[in-house]
Amino acid sequence: MAPPNAKVGLAREHRVINTQWPNAKVTDAQTLLRFILLHVGADLPLRQTVAVVAKGGGPNVAPIWLHKRMRAAQPYLAALIERMVSDVERAATPERWAGYEMLCLDGSSVSGPGSEGTDVRMHAVLRLHDLRVRDVRVTSVTEGETLRNFMWTRDQLIIVDRGYANAPGIAWAVDQGADVLVRVNRGALPLYRPSSSITSDEPMDVLGWCRSLRGGHDAAECPAVAVHGKGRTRREVRGRLIGFHLPNLQAREARERVRREEGPSVTADQLEAAEYVILFTTAPIERLSAQRCVEAYRLRWQVELQFKRWKSICNFDRLPNYRDDTMLSWLTAKVLLGMLLDRVASASGEDETIRSAARQPWKLTSILWPLVVSALMPLGFAHAVDQLPALAEHLDSLDELDAPRQVAAFRGTELLCESPITN
Repeated sequence: MAPPNAKVGLAREHRVINTQWPNAKVTDAQTLLRFILLHVGADLPLRQTVAVVAKGGGPNVAPIWLHKRMRAAQPYLAALIERMVSDVERAATPERWAGYEMLCLDGSSVSGPGSEGTDVRMHAVLRLHDLRVRDVRVTSVTEGETLRNFMWTRDQLIIVDRGYANAPGIAWAVDQGADVLVRVNRGALPLYRPSSSITSDEPMDVLGWCRSLRGGHDAAECPAVAVHGKGRTRREVRGRLIGFHLPNLQAREARERVRREEGPSVTADQLEAAEYVILFTTAPIERLSAQRCVEAYRLRWQVELQFKRWKSICNFDRLPNYRDDTMLSWLTAKVLLGMLLDRVASASGEDETIRSAARQPWKLTSILWPLVVSALMPLGFAHAVDQLPALAEHLDSLDELDAPRQVAAFRGTELLCESPITN
């Protein structure tokens, strides 16, 4: 299953295939994508991927060949995503948002190879108008979510949830010329009014300000300042506090969600705060009004829901390797598969039954994902059973070939890994 417009020209432009090589075994984009998407979609290691494709009638290549293609494939995969984006994604183009490049940053706890628990955190920057993965960082589980994990530039609007609501990270992004739109965490991000009261270290009563908001989705705003550091290192980041009161039904659902998350320790202030959406932004009002900031944050909500579906059903959070370049390609390929999944789900959008199921996209995703993966498999079940002895022999030959390449290296640790052959 190859996405539309997967032509040789695009693959050649990004130097992932070369039809001029005299001994090239892969000379078309469809075969290349089968290797990559099977490796990523079925979560198969490099050895198993090349063995399955070879026994399914495809070219017989070494694991190192696929490893090298994964290292170089991210721009090509991103270009395919750009050709597939829908009008929903294009709603986040800079032309519609005062010249801002709209970026969403999200963090997730993931597991490395062979692990049964959480041992690293993956932080991914996604550009909203084409769903392109701009950057990925992997940190230890002890490191929190912060904007300081990445470099930013002018005319970027970074849309993040309350996990990133801390003054040091916001100051880091603003100092590099970017603007931030973040949901307020009252405990981690104290805000002050832009007056002499800042010096008293008495933060403004954000919840008290929220009580004056009307119901519905009409956003109100007031000036606010985030403070980082003390004394000579004190840094003030000026912005706006934006908020609105959720409608009654949504407010009741939000309170119930907080009760489930916090359990018996939930406080009255937490329940009351759940009734509001409270944002802090450094974007000037001349570029984005309060209402436009709310609309921009809703874009992040859509992406977050999409990623939650992909993580829980499509194993987006099972990290198969540790190299930055292969992680970028792996995650970009996962996004490409997710978009293919959505394309298949919307192919019969005029059908009333499909439209009804689409209101609960978890159902369609859980059904379609294994079908997409099975479509990538070059072997049917009956054929695979017949090929098991040959597959085992092929894997044994790859193990013998790669054994001398084992080296002790993993970013300064003494772990024994098979780099650069395996993932």
